[in-house]
Amino acid sequence: MGSINKRPLKAYVRFDGSGRVVAGSLVLRRNKPKVGNWQEIVAYECCNPTTTTTTTAALPAGQISSTSDVADACTETLDTTVYLQLAGDPVIAVNDVIYLDSAGNTPFVGDGSYHRVASTDGEDWNVQVSSAGIVLAATLCP
Repeated sequence: MGSINKRPLKAYVRFDGSGRVVAGSLVLRRNKPKVGNWQEIVAYECCNPTTTTTTTAALPAGQISSTSDVADACTETLDTTVYLQLAGDPVIAVNDVIYLDSAGNTPFVGDGSYHRVASTDGEDWNVQVSSAGIVLAATLCP
């Protein structure tokens, strides 16, 4: 017998008009079929490299107050735990992000209002927060 190529054929599946894979349409060929909507898929999963994901450490926790209508929110009561993604811990600065979960998946919805925020070191800040949880302005409370 002659030499055998490790992977001589490619795998193709056919898609219907709704963009769904047609059941039983998997074919192994050297070239893509000419008639129909065919796309190549990974056929030799055992031999393809895989990517690994790493988990990051949880974000540090802080506290935040309910919304305040005035720019001076330093007198508000801290009543909600939040998680802070800070560029310069423990300083809260513009473009830092405030989340409701330690994984950083759910941003705190601030809607542009001001809040009292206790940073990771316990210092209180007067912070304006966007609807995406991004710090728009921050000053240290007196």
